[in-house]
Amino acid sequence: MNHHNDEPGSEESSEIGRDTAASEPAVTTGATHKGAATPDDSDANVDSGTPVDIDHQIERILSRISSGWGRSLDVDAGWYALIIDTDNELARIDPDYVVHQAKQKFGTLRYYCAPSGGDPTGALQDAMDAVIDEAERKSANTCERCGQPGTLQDRGWVKTLCTSCTK
Repeated sequence: MNHHNDEPGSEESSEIGRDTAASEPAVTTGATHKGAATPDDSDANVDSGTPVDIDHQIERILSRISSGWGRSLDVDAGWYALIIDTDNELARIDPDYVVHQAKQKFGTLRYYCAPSGGDPTGALQDAMDAVIDEAERKSANTCERCGQPGTLQDRGWVKTLCTSCTK
């Protein structure tokens, strides 16, 4: 995970990951690690408004990451619901699709994946690309830290943040 000391709140940024050497997953966030997690850190409202078990949903996504890619999601908590929604949409298209990487780059989400059959061409890939393009578009307007509406901030670091999280 890429930390910049001048990023607002970088001391609380999180990486959710799985130790590839261990069989049991390890899911951590900055707040959880510090013992300051709240119910908002473990539940999120997806588009339907229904609380979801983030740990379970994130573990499902992590289990899709193929060997050799490192099992982590390199984003802050504000995008967890967006990543979970993206996974749900992609799983409707291809239930066994494979994730390579999910991260923030230049202030927006990057979600790299492939169809389960491995063929990155055709209608299946086009449908998956449309879902990913929509998620990337949404991330440009969603605060990566808290999930509220945000804007792209370019201040020596690039991140999508709301007014409160920019301070």
